[in-house]
Amino acid sequence: MKTLITLAMILAVPAFSQSTSAKKKTATKAPAKPATNVVKPLVIPPDATPNPDGTYAWSDKAGKKWTFAKTPFGISKVEDTAGQPSAFASAPVGQFVKAVEVGDKVKFERQSPFGPTKWEKNKADLTDEERAILAAQTAKPE
Repeated sequence: MKTLITLAMILAVPAFSQSTSAKKKTATKAPAKPATNVVKPLVIPPDATPNPDGTYAWSDKAGKKWTFAKTPFGISKVEDTAGQPSAFASAPVGQFVKAVEVGDKVKFERQSPFGPTKWEKNKADLTDEERAILAAQTAKPE
């Protein structure tokens, strides 16, 4: 039994030494090249003007206005669209809202990404916008 164990150890030693020398040879490869498609982190331009709310305003060479803000995830860059009309600003009042008179109350319904939003108000409690929506939808065409 002792001879069998001794024989197994003798055979295992050369096999172990060959595998470690093979690992040493493969470990000496050339260093990897740096990646060329690395995205540089966004920085606030030095000529950006700070705003009181903690953001920074900046205009690029093309004349576009940008707003930079520091967030917990890094710097955020958003195009400044103040003063430009939005798609909803050009839409008629109440285009996206339905109003139905039910006695002394008005029921409103507006589609949203999460399904229809419904609310109900007394006629005396309507805002100017809600009155305009109701007037536009109850107006009789001539």
